[in-house]
Amino acid sequence: MQMLRLIAPLHLAVLIYKGFVEGAEDPLTAHSGVPDPSTYDRWKRPNSNGGPTDVHARMYVYFIGSVEAQNLKFTAQILIKYRWKDPRLEHTGPPMNGEESLRDKLWTPHLYLVNEHSSRIMGSGKEDILVSISPDGTVLYSSRLRVTLVCLMDLAKFPFDNQFCPLELESWNYNTTQLILHWEKDTPILIDSKIQLTEYSIAGLSTNETSNSYSVFPHVENDTTNSKFSDRYSCLTVNFHLQREVGHYIMDYYVPSILLVVVSWVSFWLDPNAVPGRITLGTSTMLTFITLSRNIASSLPKVSYIKATEYWFIMCTGFIFGSLVEFAFVNTIWRRRKTVELKKKNTRHILKSTLTPQLRRKEIPGIDRSQSCTSLNNEQQTSSQLTLSVESICQSPFPAKSPQEAEKSKGIFTMTPQEIANWIDKRSRVGFPALFLVCNLFYWTLLLL
Repeated sequence: MQMLRLIAPLHLAVLIYKGFVEGAEDPLTAHSGVPDPSTYDRWKRPNSNGGPTDVHARMYVYFIGSVEAQNLKFTAQILIKYRWKDPRLEHTGPPMNGEESLRDKLWTPHLYLVNEHSSRIMGSGKEDILVSISPDGTVLYSSRLRVTLVCLMDLAKFPFDNQFCPLELESWNYNTTQLILHWEKDTPILIDSKIQLTEYSIAGLSTNETSNSYSVFPHVENDTTNSKFSDRYSCLTVNFHLQREVGHYIMDYYVPSILLVVVSWVSFWLDPNAVPGRITLGTSTMLTFITLSRNIASSLPKVSYIKATEYWFIMCTGFIFGSLVEFAFVNTIWRRRKTVELKKKNTRHILKSTLTPQLRRKEIPGIDRSQSCTSLNNEQQTSSQLTLSVESICQSPFPAKSPQEAEKSKGIFTMTPQEIANWIDKRSRVGFPALFLVCNLFYWTLLLL
């Protein structure tokens, strides 16, 4: 019994010494499952004496919030998983799992979002971080993020536009000679099939691996501090292809604006002298359309180029304003008193005679033209006028003229101002819709190409 009492402390001392030696050889301490600070330097990257450290990434998108065109940004909730191998963490035990406390004791790649709108630390919450260390030293680092990203949108074809909004993940402290980012070969991007956006639909996703160069201080030479301003840095990009849903804009903007233009044409069926009715109809449709267009424009940023909705606004405003100009034109003609002489009853002569009215000639029945005799000498001019009495006119024989010659001798047709005003209104009933249809054909063809 006394011998056992002497052996027991000695055996316990051997076990403690053995555990201490094994703990010194294994950077993961057996009692806590975390790297031993005495043998593991978390500030040194894996393979610091060799080539660059390869970090692989996979992303899972489970929510995309509102895409704000006015502020050029969108919100997303994502889960990013990073994988790299650290030979210093090889151990013989089972995989180690931990959260923020384990992450703070490991080397992790310092990454940031290039197009981040608001400043946010990756993995700010304890429940948003998970770290797993495999026996072969492979580290899996998962981080759950809610990010607001900048998206420089091209609104030239709004609302029939497609947007490519990127998410750019880049190395902050390590250049391409020290760290290289890769997408996982198998399904690098996963997206929840239940995602429903209010204004857009996700048409596709694409990934890319690039490197960005920074030379803010190009005059600085022999920079050995790994400055962010003088080297190339690995970057991962995922592009969200967003296609705008146009149903809302068709029903709330395009269809009402077409109806307003058509309503402005109702004035062509009103009497040209109905001043209150035609003015009220034209001005009310114009003001309503301007208000409708302002509601659409208020949700968009002010850009230097003309958008598709603005071309539509110019076209519809032109037709509504044209109906007002047409009314002013026909009302001015309607209030004239003198008839208009026309050479032919066609559009060109009617418009020409209406725009440039001439004084009507007074003719004596039976006389085609006045007769005068004029003779010129070298420096003198004499004229003799034939004076005819009424009796001689009645007695002088005139050759009979055929109906064709009589029509030709007159050479004119007459229309009252009221007839011309009604004639213009009738032509406008056909001309305005036909021209509007042609403009729509060009607009939609160029827009949807």
